[in-house]
Amino acid sequence: MNFPEDHFSGSTGNAEHDMDGREHLIESSLPRLFSAFDLAVDQGLVDPVVILIDCEDTVGDPIARGWEGNDAVDAAIMSNVIDERTSRGDERPTTILVKTVSFSDGQQELPRWFPYLSDTLTNEPAIDGFYAVVISFGGAGVFTVPMSARPGVSEPESSREKPGD
Repeated sequence: MNFPEDHFSGSTGNAEHDMDGREHLIESSLPRLFSAFDLAVDQGLVDPVVILIDCEDTVGDPIARGWEGNDAVDAAIMSNVIDERTSRGDERPTTILVKTVSFSDGQQELPRWFPYLSDTLTNEPAIDGFYAVVISFGGAGVFTVPMSARPGVSEPESSREKPGD
């Protein structure tokens, strides 16, 4: 699914399209999300929540700049623009920042920025996966990323649908 590049700078005005866009960012960023999750676990973070921030989004930009600083975000965006000019892809990538926080920190901090996420984050940590929060399209959404979505991991034979079922 391709989204016009101006949609990376805020909401499309359609909540369903915004959520589809956030889901697309999750799917296109799976290797980075799993890498961040694995690093957090290796560093002893309990029940990591991976936060994917669109640095070119009207909501994500100030959050990314608050965490990483103006120079780092500006450099990442410029690098992405240069990469875009040299690539032959027809889809414009957005500049993303991936961070991890513990589930308990996510429960406390994320609803301060996005009160509508508080109900989602009152649940227990994800089982057989992890939560990913996408800050893009003028807001945020929470997704459960199953471990079976790890790139290079195939679905167990026993869970596949058999012909005729």
